[in-house]
Amino acid sequence: MSSRSSKSVSLSLLTLSLVGGTALHAQAGDFTYSGFATAAIGKVMSGSRTERLNDHYDCPCFIADYGQGALYEPHWSVGTESKIGLQGTYSFNTQWSATGQVVARGVDGIKTDLEWAYLSYEASPHWTIQAGRKRLPLYFYSEFQDVGYAFNWARVPTDLYGWEIVNYNGVNATYRDDWKGWAAKSNFFTGSERTKDNRFSRIYYASPQDVTWKNIMGADLELTRDWLTLRFNYITSQVQQWDKTDGVRTRVTPTEDSDRSTERQNIYGAALNIDYNNWLFRSEYSVFDRSHYSYRSRAYMLALGYRMGDFIPMATFTRYGEHNPQDHETVQAEKVMSLSLRYDINERSDVKIQLDRSKDLSGPGTAPYFVGTSNAISVSYDTVF
Repeated sequence: MSSRSSKSVSLSLLTLSLVGGTALHAQAGDFTYSGFATAAIGKVMSGSRTERLNDHYDCPCFIADYGQGALYEPHWSVGTESKIGLQGTYSFNTQWSATGQVVARGVDGIKTDLEWAYLSYEASPHWTIQAGRKRLPLYFYSEFQDVGYAFNWARVPTDLYGWEIVNYNGVNATYRDDWKGWAAKSNFFTGSERTKDNRFSRIYYASPQDVTWKNIMGADLELTRDWLTLRFNYITSQVQQWDKTDGVRTRVTPTEDSDRSTERQNIYGAALNIDYNNWLFRSEYSVFDRSHYSYRSRAYMLALGYRMGDFIPMATFTRYGEHNPQDHETVQAEKVMSLSLRYDINERSDVKIQLDRSKDLSGPGTAPYFVGTSNAISVSYDTVF
């Protein structure tokens, strides 16, 4: 087995253990633990916006993580993307186990979130049933997007990743099998999530927002064969949002005069990834359809990298755009060009540097609310343990 293949297998096993993969069986009564950490520093070097963003952020600014409301500003910051996560799994027997994961983040002061808390039951060699709190699988990297060591960028592409809801509370059933040489994994899930003072919404609103996704239902299918991985997903849910200006809670989605209590959204996605010899290709496409009450968005990512020993340089292009026939001037749109370089220190840690050029293409009506064009730099150290 080549050294390149050895690294790929090692990374896959580490990722499985960090996200609670059931492929790594423990003995009855065993407690296993793992962890990950990222120490990052970055800043915006230049940009078009000069006024503060919703009285939350200094600008020019660059969005590093929508879901956490994490932006780089025109001064060096070590808290924006730095984090540490710990996960433990207790196996009651060969079929039942319990998993928990907490993540402490530096953004907006050190805060600790419960990301995972679920029970697992291995019903058969092919089926696993889980109930509790998990990461909502919106995208290819969703389940392990906090684990910086698991991908080659400083962060997953922000134009594609990140919405109001990051986790969900519910149940899921995962199916694994081999389909004539294709490693198949499919997940079916349902649940809900309620957030207060939603972090994502700080980017768009000066006042706190509460956001709820109810009756989440979805499924995804991942197929892997040799150097090719494909993924397809669909999610639907009901959406509610409340504004809390001056401490008064007012429903804004749907509006209080609506005859509906929720609005419906549908989410579609696909990914195609290639790891062929030393070449790496990553691509993903996503649609959020809220056109019944607001807008329809499309986002995609294309990335090409090349492995040179312990180094992986990569160029990435992402684009996000919205269509709203009711209001053309307030649609959001942007594109980002990123250049990144990863150096593997060993099989459990790396160092990365990344340059991002974000160009704002939004409608004129978003000018008071969005971030404008910017150029950002970040350096990070990732480790798993």
